[in-house]
Amino acid sequence: MEDRELILSLLPKAGRKSRPPLAQPPLPRHSADELWAEFGIRLAELGGRIGTREDAEVILARPHILDHESAEILGLHSGGEPIWDAEVGVTTADLAIAETGSLILATGPHRTRLVSLCPVLHLVLVPKDRIVATMAEAFTRLSDRTTVMITGPSRTADIEGILVRGVHGPGDIVVVPL
Repeated sequence: MEDRELILSLLPKAGRKSRPPLAQPPLPRHSADELWAEFGIRLAELGGRIGTREDAEVILARPHILDHESAEILGLHSGGEPIWDAEVGVTTADLAIAETGSLILATGPHRTRLVSLCPVLHLVLVPKDRIVATMAEAFTRLSDRTTVMITGPSRTADIEGILVRGVHGPGDIVVVPL
């Protein structure tokens, strides 16, 4: 049988129902604390770290800029330093993904993504209930807005295969579960 015939034989014929999809085993359920522990391991492997509210207070002593939602969470005024003068950009994340140590940030009113891209340190506040186990689960919860997936600090190995951090964005990332 040629490839073409094989492929056509697998397609549903007119009037015949297609095969049911293969059953996927259910994912094991994990507590939020277990997911955050896994997220922390993955983030550390990428060069980022989990921080505390106290760490956030110390970091905020540096010149910083906050997006609207992070300012509300911290009880501060949004804004701060001009974007190019800020050492720290503070945002919130829509989701944290334990499987990869990634963060999902959606755009929207008062959610300027430059705050997460320009300063050398990105401080990310994430409500504890915004963690999911897998990338697949995160994709089912994406908003209809433009989103950015951040997986660790900015890094590249474009030049002679040497890893350099902070070339295309923040060289450091601290995630604070709230």
